[in-house]
Amino acid sequence: MSQRNDTLMLAGAGVLFVGSLALGLFWIRPMAAEAAQRGPVGAPAGASYPALTKDDELALRASWTRPEDGEDGWSYDLFDVVPTVWDEQLKEYLPRDYTPPVVPDFGIKLVKLGHPRYPIVLRTTLASPKGEAERIFFLENVDTKASFEARLNRPVADAGITVTGFKEVTTPDAQGVPVRRKVLTIKDSKLGKTLEIDDIAPLEFKDRIDIVLKADAGEPTWTFSAVGATFEHNNASFTVKGVDLAAGTVTVDKTFTLNPRKGPRTFTETLSLVSAAPATPAQAPSSTKPAAPAPTAPSTDAFPLFPNPSRPQ
Repeated sequence: MSQRNDTLMLAGAGVLFVGSLALGLFWIRPMAAEAAQRGPVGAPAGASYPALTKDDELALRASWTRPEDGEDGWSYDLFDVVPTVWDEQLKEYLPRDYTPPVVPDFGIKLVKLGHPRYPIVLRTTLASPKGEAERIFFLENVDTKASFEARLNRPVADAGITVTGFKEVTTPDAQGVPVRRKVLTIKDSKLGKTLEIDDIAPLEFKDRIDIVLKADAGEPTWTFSAVGATFEHNNASFTVKGVDLAAGTVTVDKTFTLNPRKGPRTFTETLSLVSAAPATPAQAPSSTKPAAPAPTAPSTDAFPLFPNPSRPQ
């Protein structure tokens, strides 16, 4: 290499060295001084994550559930995802080739819904020539179909009532038509109340409701008067969630364990008061047998391993 080239290289190195010094003096050092004036950086905001003790960590690990190989068809790897389908009965996504679990019947039915009624009604009266004190009142218990007589201010021991007053009143019905009613005032010693009954219909207690549920097998029977009532039957827990008097329905939650590894599940049904269907005349057998309805199967649409959020959950 010539002496001239050596000189040029030394000159270039000197220029770079001088530039570096200038950069440190006029740019980097003032920035460092400004950072020193601001002080040390503070701790990040927010609560710190609580530390677990060894016992807490072991207890947490014991509660973890590990999936088994091929459980319910959930076998996949990096390149082969599991096609899934939506199960309407279980309300969840499951592998397309899974075996549907056997979900037992709901197990209960609604046999009565409405306001409780007072069973004693006035059927008719018979005036006496001896005056109102000897008027005879003919009463009936609509539940037991037992009939009995009563007079003013004389206790009827078998029924636990005493007639304390009688009057005839005229009131308009829902259509505005005047209706004449015979109204009896009685004191019920069993209820500890004074009530008014008439000869039109049994008295209803509008401030209460009766909900009577019965097991499908016929026994036992449960009677409740409010939403929120709970009871146990066949290893399941039932809760009365809602009542619709106008529709004659009661909504009930049933919670039980279908798969021990997945914990309890809750199924909801709306039970209705269904009247008996009228008998229909027998028909002559047809020569062509109708085809049996096809069983309902879950959708066969394949979805990725992670379900689409737009699908029902």
